[in-house]
Amino acid sequence: MVDIRPAAAEADPRPPTRNDAPSHRPTRAEGGLLLAAIALAVLPVVVATVRAASRGWLPVGDNAYFAIRARDVLTEHHPLLGTWTSASVSAGTDFNNPGPLLFDLLAVPAKLGDEVGVAVGAALLNCLALVLIAVMARRRGGVATAALATLVAVTLAWSMGSELLFDPWQPHSLLLTFLLVLVLVWSLACGDVVALPLAVGAGSLILQTHLSYAVLLAALGLWGAVGLALALRRQRRLDEEAWAGTRRQVVRMGGVAVLVLVLAWSQPLIEQLTSDGQGNLARLAGNAGDSAETIGPQLGTQVVAGVVAAPPWWLRPSFGQTLQPAADGALGPGYDVRLPDLPGTTAAIALLALLSLFLALAGWWGRRQHDRATWTAAITAGVALAAGLVTAWSLPVSFLGIAPHQFRWLWPVAAFATLALALVAQRTLEGRGPRLGLPVVLVVLVAVMSALTLPTSNTDAGPAADAWAIPVVHRLNDGMAALEGEGPLVIDLRGIRFAEPYSGPVMAELQRRGIAFLVDDEGMERQMGPSRRLRDQEAQRLLIREGDDAAAVLPGARRVVLVEGLDRDARRELDALRSAVESHLATLDVVRLDDRGLTVQAAGRLPVPLPADPEILVGSRLLLELVEDDLLSHDDPWHDRFARYAELQRRWDRQTVGLFLAPLDWEPS
Repeated sequence: MVDIRPAAAEADPRPPTRNDAPSHRPTRAEGGLLLAAIALAVLPVVVATVRAASRGWLPVGDNAYFAIRARDVLTEHHPLLGTWTSASVSAGTDFNNPGPLLFDLLAVPAKLGDEVGVAVGAALLNCLALVLIAVMARRRGGVATAALATLVAVTLAWSMGSELLFDPWQPHSLLLTFLLVLVLVWSLACGDVVALPLAVGAGSLILQTHLSYAVLLAALGLWGAVGLALALRRQRRLDEEAWAGTRRQVVRMGGVAVLVLVLAWSQPLIEQLTSDGQGNLARLAGNAGDSAETIGPQLGTQVVAGVVAAPPWWLRPSFGQTLQPAADGALGPGYDVRLPDLPGTTAAIALLALLSLFLALAGWWGRRQHDRATWTAAITAGVALAAGLVTAWSLPVSFLGIAPHQFRWLWPVAAFATLALALVAQRTLEGRGPRLGLPVVLVVLVAVMSALTLPTSNTDAGPAADAWAIPVVHRLNDGMAALEGEGPLVIDLRGIRFAEPYSGPVMAELQRRGIAFLVDDEGMERQMGPSRRLRDQEAQRLLIREGDDAAAVLPGARRVVLVEGLDRDARRELDALRSAVESHLATLDVVRLDDRGLTVQAAGRLPVPLPADPEILVGSRLLLELVEDDLLSHDDPWHDRFARYAELQRRWDRQTVGLFLAPLDWEPS
């Protein structure tokens, strides 16, 4: 009997695999969903920026430095380096972040957009990152994977809050770009050479702008290179006929990546070769790891676990609350560091081990399913987590203690780990139900998160915490017309508090008005460039004062601008309240602290005993701090009076600003 059944097809020696290479071109419906996801993701960034511009946003605090240096691009003050870094203090040597790429990217909008231009530039950078995240994720697994990655990205934007989506300060402006870098490294590990020049460019931007990413980028870059090499070797072994075309693409993309690398690092190299004395790259290399005190494995592990593995994880409100000092803790060298809402050491290790187990299971599942996109995402997340731990352990404790901005990279790392785990669910559900059912659901979720991100939300982190100063700066800028024709002016920062929000905007307004300004402090020279260093020029000093000092006569100086933080009626009310408060304190044998105040005092953050003289308590502003931190125990009738006094006093102290001109040889009396 003749067997008329068809012969079995020859077995294909290649195991089935998914997404070694970009998937099919999207259909019209898939393309529409992808565009919808992208539009929804960038919408909160656009809305927040337009809203800020309509409300008169301008850069205050450190944000003003980014506006100044971005406008310096291609001028006589062209920056070859990034901003001065606070790591200089712990190292004992002034140096800068490696390069000026962020200034270069912000230059055009900063020059064309007046005060708000630098915010527009930061917003455009975030929009570009969101678009590329969606596009590269689609290349990993189609529109469903793109929608999932976009959902994670817009959730990260929601966690940050709307007011940080246009913030040029580098700890905030780099977050979505770093999430993009993680997606690009994942793509490299999948064998997508198109990601190579993008990864080199985005990685260079981040490394040049913030040194905290150095270990992370080194580890991710190594994994990306190894993963790409392994993927390409596999492609060549499985399909020799197609390898010729792949090799041409590798050569082409590799050449573009080398060109991007050379262009990105040419300016720091020029500075290194032409600098007077030791160049910045040599300073960085010579001072690597020289911090006298580091955060260490115990606390570093707790911080990492607190963001990536413990509720509320990387979601709101963690961005604004994690790493904020507890009332009974002190941040800084030599102090007992206590941070709220962090897991204990044992719990932190257990939580990180559990997360690592989940990532390992996701990778194992991906290997079993021959799904390269899933298991490489799990490995990428694992590499980022391990490098994050090393980074957290080795970060320096500066004179400021443990600064939250040192750890902002944790949020993109945690977001990508979530994406890697969610991929397993997405791949499992794919193919069940209508073809576009899962992508539609994910795009709807993107729409929900986008809507939640639209309302104004300020986490009061970095310069954004000084948004209250923007109206004051507008009035200050209006008064600075009196300085035209007075330059060059030496910016004298003696006598003002650390991290005040006004000196940067003052310099930015001088620049905008074309009034030359100079600096004679080494740290400010590193910040503003050697071309602004005071040498033999004829110049005057420009002094900045706040509060009572701004309204007082400054011996040997002439006040040219005064902005008062209180109107006449509010000032009279403050004077009356201050007199009443001093009289009330004089009737007390001792200023009484509540239980929380006693705890803070026992921790060494308040003097023992408190000053008994009411004038000292009020004049030193110690009473103001006690009231604002709610550390006093007093009768109810006085609670509202103390609160009102503190409100008016703080407004006067922070929102009263004066500018003074003085001779170059002026010294504080």
